[in-house]
Amino acid sequence: MASDLLRETERAAVISLKGNAPLISLVPKLSIDPQPLTAGFDEDGDVVWPFLRIDGTQAIPQGRGCNARSEISFAVHAFAKPRYDGGGAMLETARDFAGRINSAVVEAMQAHAYIVAGRRYRFSVRSSRLMRDGDEADAWHGIVNVLARAYQG
Repeated sequence: MASDLLRETERAAVISLKGNAPLISLVPKLSIDPQPLTAGFDEDGDVVWPFLRIDGTQAIPQGRGCNARSEISFAVHAFAKPRYDGGGAMLETARDFAGRINSAVVEAMQAHAYIVAGRRYRFSVRSSRLMRDGDEADAWHGIVNVLARAYQG
């Protein structure tokens, strides 16, 4: 059971994130777990900032039969750069913007339950962290570690 729930759990998480109004007021739906060569990328093939990515999904099977469930852990990564107005004045630092996005991800995931394709999922946040992005000098990176419990039916 667990091995087939990795992608299903990621999909449930993406659906949950894209359905959270406070989060999508900060990060457009197309920039939530964008896939290369799809929406969420500009004409040069670069991801549109800010964006979220789901990574490091791991499943741990629990039980069998009608009590079968799985625990799946994953991380939601939030990436942000400073926000500017139309005249070039900074409205918000990358650190503050990434922090707001990271907090919105925590709120979207913490203690929420969802039914996706007939399976119940319950998400809980295990930790979150905010740090300077290693690849972009003007960017910050938030990480929310989530534990999902998936139940049959």
